Amino acid sequence: MPERVAGSSPLRVLMRADASVEIGAGHVVRCATLANELIARGAEVTFACRQLPGDLNDWLRAKGFSVLAWQADDPAETQALLSQLGQLGCSGNNPFDWLAVDHYGLSVGWETQLRSVARRVLTLDDLANRPHDCELLIDSGDLTRNVERYQALTPPECRLLLGPKYALLRPDFARFRARMQDVGVFRSQPVSRVLVFFGGSDPTGETLKAIAALRDLTSPFRVDVVVGAANPMGEEIREQCAALPSFDFHCQVDNMAERMALADLAIGAGGTATWERLCLGLPAIVIAVADNQLEISRQVADAGAQVFLGASGSVSVNDLRKAIWALADAPERRAAMADSAMRLVDGLGAQRVADIILNWPG
Repeated sequence: MPERVAGSSPLRVLMRADASVEIGAGHVVRCATLANELIARGAEVTFACRQLPGDLNDWLRAKGFSVLAWQADDPAETQALLSQLGQLGCSGNNPFDWLAVDHYGLSVGWETQLRSVARRVLTLDDLANRPHDCELLIDSGDLTRNVERYQALTPPECRLLLGPKYALLRPDFARFRARMQDVGVFRSQPVSRVLVFFGGSDPTGETLKAIAALRDLTSPFRVDVVVGAANPMGEEIREQCAALPSFDFHCQVDNMAERMALADLAIGAGGTATWERLCLGLPAIVIAVADNQLEISRQVADAGAQVFLGASGSVSVNDLRKAIWALADAPERRAAMADSAMRLVDGLGAQRVADIILNWPG
């Protein structure tokens, strides 16, 4: 497909997303994935993020992104951001080409206000519970691709990108997926390595629950326990892993695709990591750590691609232990689960979205 004409000014994108102990890391991480895809094709990307406990602002800067950050309460948020953008010379005379908004707390009013600094708006959503003012909306978590969910919430001319075809995954997931297909790995071998990862912050403490379930099993699993930098129980988790010979602790890793490719079974949350596991056909036992994960987790389980135990408050250590043992002892089920998973996500969503943005008319 044709992209931006060589020699023309670069596409300019403003990404608005937050991370924190309460919010988690998924919004910022998937925006960074899209940002990297756009930058690789010549775009310029700036992030706008609140300063919050457990934010990823320093992580973004370490990755080379420009980050505008502020501490204002929500009512003053728009003015705080517009003030910083004004200092950079970003206004109606020199706007961004796109504003990408990935934030459950923002909707049509905020998006409309920011049109003073952006020509077009891209919204990332999976709740379908508030109106938007946008040209493009992505909901990669809607396996049913139900257009009607958003028809009353978006302008008539808004283009909807629905379903895991548009899941924003880093390119290393597609690379590891291709290697696995080439060597014919079907996830049916005995389980020897388990990956535990409950997102960037794990607000309900599911990582400790998984450690308790796994350490009491008689099978000699090697366990990789991954936590985000925002996990408030990170030090306790580190100490527990250090006391268990077969447990390895990892914090804020950049090689999640490799770790998922090496694992035989995953235990995790129903957030962004869902699409990563599906892309690599990794059988998983899932616990929802937030209300917005419930429906997506059910849909993926109904598709035969994971085991869903329910919301965190309803899942005990014993429930998790039984589920681990049952799935570890069912190679044919794990093979079928891997096949179903890889049919849902191919890892090329960021490329598809970047194509659409870069080839947008006008």
